[in-house]
Amino acid sequence: MNSTTTIIAVLIIAVFSAIIIAMMVSQARHKALEAKNHRTRTLAMQKKRLNNLLRSLPPSYLSTELRDFLYQAILQNLKSQAALLPEKDDLIKDEISELAAERERVKTHPITGQTTLLSADQTSVYRGLLKSLSQFVRGNYQTGRLNKPHAEKMLTQIDVKLDETAIEFFELSAKSFLQQNKFREAKNAYQKALSTIEESKHQEQFQQQNLVLRNSLNKLIEDWRSSREDFSKKNAERLAGQVGEMVIEEDSWKKKQSYD
Repeated sequence: MNSTTTIIAVLIIAVFSAIIIAMMVSQARHKALEAKNHRTRTLAMQKKRLNNLLRSLPPSYLSTELRDFLYQAILQNLKSQAALLPEKDDLIKDEISELAAERERVKTHPITGQTTLLSADQTSVYRGLLKSLSQFVRGNYQTGRLNKPHAEKMLTQIDVKLDETAIEFFELSAKSFLQQNKFREAKNAYQKALSTIEESKHQEQFQQQNLVLRNSLNKLIEDWRSSREDFSKKNAERLAGQVGEMVIEEDSWKKKQSYD
């Protein structure tokens, strides 16, 4: 009897142990699957952001080094996705091959572009993208993927471009206002461009632009003064003409009264 009871007890313990082990294995698999899915979503989102930086920023906003850094980051992202998603291995490999070929083409034939008038919304979007790129570079440096000299060089390039973007926006705005003879607004835009240079940590890189902007501002002030003088002169001539007409009318009226 005792032997039977012992056997039953052992079997019960074994069953409970098997159930517990099965639950633990299931939970471990579930956690592993959740971790994999989270990592996959994170990589997909990161790839989207990197592609947005690479495709949305105007050509002049990315130096050759920054553009190549983005290509490398996307390629590394795709390789990480391939390791997590073996079922999509062929598709991801094709994408890696196409992107690697594009990277080499861009190295041989760098992308160029002209500066165009930016709206306030465009300036805000591009500066936001540059700040996002700066955060990504910093993150790679902090995790050891980038060495300090390389990271600092790219961060400096981004900082300079952020200042340059603001300066170009104000300068192009000033020129646009001048075309409409809005001297006050143009003057304010030039002054904002100059203030951006004065407050920049890299103002030595904008010395030539600083000189051009100051010359443009001085010319604007001279043109504005001349415009006001011309306006005053024409206004005086108009008033003199009106007074002359009044005198002629008065003389005509007096002559008419004398005839009566």
